[in-house]
Amino acid sequence: MSFGMILDLLIVACGIYIVYWAVQMKSTDKIPEMLVGKGFPIERAKDPEGFIKHTFPFTFLTGAILLAAGLLGALGIFRLYPAADMALRVVTVAVIVVYGILLMNAQKKYLVGITK
Repeated sequence: MSFGMILDLLIVACGIYIVYWAVQMKSTDKIPEMLVGKGFPIERAKDPEGFIKHTFPFTFLTGAILLAAGLLGALGIFRLYPAADMALRVVTVAVIVVYGILLMNAQKKYLVGITK
């Protein structure tokens, strides 16, 4: 098993984990610690419902994209097409970065109450 295969399987696991927490967040109306960081006082959040409503689609979509990208990489679909494989990796990193930015902005706006 190569390092790339292990990395793809970790990406699949992360995708499943993120989708799971998105569904849990939506169904229980509780913000998972994974989305705000350890030690954040969620009970003092300004607008937890707004945070859940705003971040759910992005969280679910990010998990689904990571799951699909990890599966495509693990199955070696693009192994014969190095440019497509590289594009898949770039898209995966871009999705993670954009999601991180969206999550930070949502935390500032809905949990802390900082607006621009």
